[in-house]
Amino acid sequence: MKKLLKEPLVHFLAAGLGLFVLFGVVNDDKAEDDPYVITVDHETLLTFVQYRIKAFDPDLAENKLAGLTDEELQRLIDDFVREEVLHREALALGLAEDDYVIRRRLVQKLEFITEGFAEGTVKPDEAALRRYFESHKPDYYVEPYVTFTHVFFETEDRPREEARAKAQRKLAELNRKSTPFSDAPKHGDRFLYHVNYVERTPDYVASHLGAPMAKAIFELEPNEFVWRGPFDSPYGVHLVLLAVKEPGRDPELAEIEGRVVEDWRRSEIAKITEAAVADIVDAYEVRVTYEREPPTQAQADGPSAP
Repeated sequence: MKKLLKEPLVHFLAAGLGLFVLFGVVNDDKAEDDPYVITVDHETLLTFVQYRIKAFDPDLAENKLAGLTDEELQRLIDDFVREEVLHREALALGLAEDDYVIRRRLVQKLEFITEGFAEGTVKPDEAALRRYFESHKPDYYVEPYVTFTHVFFETEDRPREEARAKAQRKLAELNRKSTPFSDAPKHGDRFLYHVNYVERTPDYVASHLGAPMAKAIFELEPNEFVWRGPFDSPYGVHLVLLAVKEPGRDPELAEIEGRVVEDWRRSEIAKITEAAVADIVDAYEVRVTYEREPPTQAQADGPSAP
């Protein structure tokens, strides 16, 4: 954080934020001269557009503004005027006084402006991206997965021993006829969840079939010509045809570079924003006069048992 506070960009953000706030104060002063006059000029619409597109980027806003049709421009002006009138009336009625929701919105507004300055300056280089990727590798771990189908025999209306006996007979039939993956729905009972599971992780399979059966499936070697089982789940007995099994792995940066770039940008913008806010906070003198009262005996003893 100390290093960030010394960066020129942080001071630029603080200065830019100050100018923006000053711009708002000047406009408010003009409005107070005649509260029933609303001036809609280029700068006003430019600022309004940036809030609309949720990006503090004057060039992008300028392009958006220039690309509007006459009808779209009039609609934008009408929206601004409506919002400005309601804002002034709310202030005149004192609705902003002692309102924590409005206080939070004002704080969010300043944070939004600061983030907008940062977004336009954050551009990754290869070395920075590589460092970020290496330090966050666990975030990009690819879970192991399997693709399989199954034939199900329910145990709600029959004993599990009977279901297992039916499954054993069906297993011999499926392998004798070399029953393919696509024919699984033609056999057995209707299952609560899916017949086919495509590229599903251990947690997902366990959520449907129970942890013991999921573990057993992930211990199999894939063979799309051989049915295996029976396997027990909380719902009944299953025969499984495992087509694909992929182990968990750490991907290469090239595979997920777009995702890493976005994650890096968000991380950098957050750092710069916090540093800029901290720089502004440092300009204030904070006096803490609150003194904690010593706890009562009841508070020291903690909550009593029911």
